[in-house]
Amino acid sequence: MLDSFVFNSEHHQRYENGVPVMGLQTFNRVIRLEKNVNGCKGWNIPSGKGYILYIDKPNDTPFFGGPGVPKPMDVIAEDDTVVKLQGYAAQAMTPFGWQMEDLSDSGLSVYFSNGKIVKCVFHMFNKNVDIEYLP
Repeated sequence: MLDSFVFNSEHHQRYENGVPVMGLQTFNRVIRLEKNVNGCKGWNIPSGKGYILYIDKPNDTPFFGGPGVPKPMDVIAEDDTVVKLQGYAAQAMTPFGWQMEDLSDSGLSVYFSNGKIVKCVFHMFNKNVDIEYLP
């Protein structure tokens, strides 16, 4: 079972269709994954279901998905070296009320070595884009 964590990244590499593009980038990002204990503000999801993903700048400014947009995720596969999560469809609060949002086009892979996180990869499945976050 995956615990909540914070992973600080100083470098990332973008991949499009499996090919690295733009070279290794130096930007600080914070990947934060929290167990869903009490649901998630802005989402109509049950307490205890999966995890909530945040990818922020170091000063806690949300980066992915617009300001303050957490991404609910479930574990879809895991072994000793990687845990894979994927978003799912849920109701989100919008300016027009509760509306169904499908986040299944995004995911996160968390890679381990000797029990420590060595990298996180954010997946945008619908665009065939991966962003590999490194320490």
